[in-house]
Amino acid sequence: MIVGIDLDDVLFDFIGRFTTMANKKYGRPAPGTIPVDWHWSNFGLSKEEITDIWNDIHMTANFWESLSVEAGVNRGLVQAIDALHTVYFPTARAACIGRSVPKQCARAIHKNFDIQYPAVFVANEKGPMALALKYDYFIDDRPKNCEDIKKVLPDCKVYLKTSGHNLSYVSPFDRVESFNDFAEIVIGGGK
Repeated sequence: MIVGIDLDDVLFDFIGRFTTMANKKYGRPAPGTIPVDWHWSNFGLSKEEITDIWNDIHMTANFWESLSVEAGVNRGLVQAIDALHTVYFPTARAACIGRSVPKQCARAIHKNFDIQYPAVFVANEKGPMALALKYDYFIDDRPKNCEDIKKVLPDCKVYLKTSGHNLSYVSPFDRVESFNDFAEIVIGGGK
């Protein structure tokens, strides 16, 4: 089987880091705030302030290596999927100073999950990448990415990881609360 696993807010806690950076810089949002949509509209930040935080990310050396593991991610389950299947890690992470984004991602996956040579692919559009890689299973927290995968790979079992920003999305995909839930399905060969 071929498995595609998104990184941010599936394996790594980008939202928590972004929230901490915003709070430190602007005093909002409160720690632990979860975005209710893709535009962070409940954070009380202007578009310019959000852009400013993204600029800080771009200027942080090797930013993508510094994220914490997302809650609900068991290292052993990541390793088990990798041992049993061909795993790809597609991401749309933005450039920052330091190592290339794929190298930063690979180093973080290796450090946190002990996967020796993780296959990381960076692209803003995940559909064309999926068509080339031919996933059997895929997980992401962004509905658009799930839609794009299903469009090009109708037989792929696509899962939407529930997050605050996708709660209002009426999902035609099966939802999972955590990566661990997804991993158990894949390892068990389930639906």
